[in-house]
Amino acid sequence: MSDQSRQFPFSLRPIATSALLVSAAMLTACGGSSSSEDEHEHTEIDTAGRLALFDSDASQLKVLDLDNSEVLASMAMNGEAPRLYASPGNRYAVAIQRGDDLVSFVDGGLYTEDHGDHMHDYAETPSMLTLTLNDHKPTHYSSGESEGVVFFDGGEAASSKVTVFSDATLGSGTTVASLQLENNMHGVAKMIDGHLFVTYRDSSITDTTLPAAVERYHLDGSSFEFEERYSQACPRLHGAAANAHSLGFGCSDGVLVIDLQETGYPATKLANPEGLAEGARIGTVVANHDVEELVGIAGDRLFAIHPESTTEVYHELELGEGVGRLAQGFTTHGEVFYVLGDDGGLRLFDPSNDWQLITTVELMAAPGEEDTLAVTTSAAQERLFVLHNQSVIEVDTTDGDIVRTIDLGFSASAIAWLGLAEAGHDHDHDDEHSH
Repeated sequence: MSDQSRQFPFSLRPIATSALLVSAAMLTACGGSSSSEDEHEHTEIDTAGRLALFDSDASQLKVLDLDNSEVLASMAMNGEAPRLYASPGNRYAVAIQRGDDLVSFVDGGLYTEDHGDHMHDYAETPSMLTLTLNDHKPTHYSSGESEGVVFFDGGEAASSKVTVFSDATLGSGTTVASLQLENNMHGVAKMIDGHLFVTYRDSSITDTTLPAAVERYHLDGSSFEFEERYSQACPRLHGAAANAHSLGFGCSDGVLVIDLQETGYPATKLANPEGLAEGARIGTVVANHDVEELVGIAGDRLFAIHPESTTEVYHELELGEGVGRLAQGFTTHGEVFYVLGDDGGLRLFDPSNDWQLITTVELMAAPGEEDTLAVTTSAAQERLFVLHNQSVIEVDTTDGDIVRTIDLGFSASAIAWLGLAEAGHDHDHDDEHSH
C-alpha cells in the first residue's frame, strides 16, 4: 500500500445547478442561523445517485449524474481496464487493475456526515484519491456492512495479502489494517463483526494455487490476531459470501458453511448438489444480509442453499433450456435476485416466495462476444442498471419495467453505483472477482 501524492489529470463538466443550490442551502442551514425552526432544514438531498463508468476508448473513469445523465468528471486511468466496485458506504468507487498491481479510489461526491443532532448530506465534485494499494495481483473484492476487503493473490515472488478499509479510513487517506499471509494463493477474505475469515493454502499443495482451508482472525487495533484454522477441509476453495447467519465457501467437494450466530463460529460441510456433471462444483457464492439462503453457482446452474434444512438443502433456480448466465446478484435488501442470461433476458426471482420467478425482462437481443455487459444496483431505490456497450438500461426491480435507457456517447466496460443509501441499507456480501 502506498499513499501517493501524485496528481491525476482530469476534466470536469459543471455540476447540475440544482445540486449546487442544494449544497448552498445546506451550508447556510448548518451555519450560524439563530432560528431554531430552520436551523437544520435542507440537510437531505433527493438524488438517484451517480454511476462510475470506465470509458475504454479514452481510458478515463467517468462519473455520471443519474439525475440529469450528465458526466460530472472524467479522470485519466492508465493501464488495463479496471473492474469497478462500490465502497461499503457507496461513497467511493474501488477500481481494481489486477495486471497493474493497483487499486485506486474515486470519491463519487455524495456522502452523509453525522452532525450530532442531525445527519447532513453533501453533493460535491467527484475526485480521485491519492491513496492507492500497490500489492501483487489484487483479485477478490468483498464489501461488507462497514468494511471493504481486497485480497491480493501474490505470485512466485510475493505472498498473498489482505487489506481492509472503510469509507471513514478512505476519507483520511488510510486503511483499517492489513494481513500478510505465508504464501501466495488465489484466495478470498471476508470481514464480519470484527473477525477476518481468510483462506489458507498449505505449502505442501503444489499442484494448484487454490487454497484448501479457512482461518479466522480478529481485529486488534490496527492488526489481526490469529484465532483458529478450521479443521474441515475445503479443497480447491473458490468463492465466498455471507448473510446474517452463514458464511459459505465453495469447495471442489461441496460447500463449507460457517455459522455466524453460534458461539465460536462453528463450521459444517455440505456435499455437492446431486446430479452435478462429473468435475462440476460450486465455484461462486452469492449472498445478501437480509436473505436466509446463500446462492451457489456451478457453471450455468444456480442453487439456493438452505444450510440448516433437513429436507431440501439445495433448490435449483430454472433459467430455461440452454440459457447461460452472464451476471447475477441481489438488490439492496434482497427483495430480488437477478440473473442476466446470454439470451438477453433479465430474470427476477423472489427469495421470500420460495425463489419463484417474478418475470423475465427482455432487455436486448442475445448479446455476442463483442458486446460488453455489466450490472450494478442502486442502494437508494429498487433499481438495477445494466451496462450494454454505449448505453445503460435502468430497470425497476419491483415490476421489471424498463424505466429508461441512457445513451452514454462512449463505450464503457465497467460500472458501479455510488450515492446516498436509504436508511437501513446493508451491503450485499457478494463474491466479487477480478481476473
